[in-house]
Amino acid sequence: MITKQNFVRFFVISALGIFLHFAYDLSGQNPTVGLFSAVNESSWEHLKLLFFPMLFVTLYELFRNKEIPPNFLPARTAGILGGMLFILVVFYTIWGVFGVLIDFINILIYFCAVIFALWLEHHILTKGCTFQLLTAIITLFALTISFFIFTSFPPKLGLFFDLSLHPKTLP
Repeated sequence: MITKQNFVRFFVISALGIFLHFAYDLSGQNPTVGLFSAVNESSWEHLKLLFFPMLFVTLYELFRNKEIPPNFLPARTAGILGGMLFILVVFYTIWGVFGVLIDFINILIYFCAVIFALWLEHHILTKGCTFQLLTAIITLFALTISFFIFTSFPPKLGLFFDLSLHPKTLP
């Protein structure tokens, strides 16, 4: 179901995500900006483009709205996790099946992930099934810290490889 709020959220989150894709380079590669934006073309760094805009919108909504449903934060957290998983599954599936990365398709994957995240959140809010508030807070905090740490110290795993340094086609 498309609500006016989710329509606005989609555009705000998408605009912030697009901005964060370029913010690091626009800032002269400022390390603080890099904590919140993509510092390279790895899948991990691109997950920030969904995570941080949704987190910023969440914080804004929590402080702005007086009538927040009790399962709002758990539902939003599930939406964020679902959107990030959507990006990874669809990106690697398309790359694995077709053996090529196409920027236009990657952008579409991002927009679809935002839509999926908002749909999942809405579904959880309306169905009432969710996990505990404390679990949501810990999850968001742990993801934030993980993004900060792994931006500065990326493990030598495929998720963290800068794809601009590798061919955009599979051998």
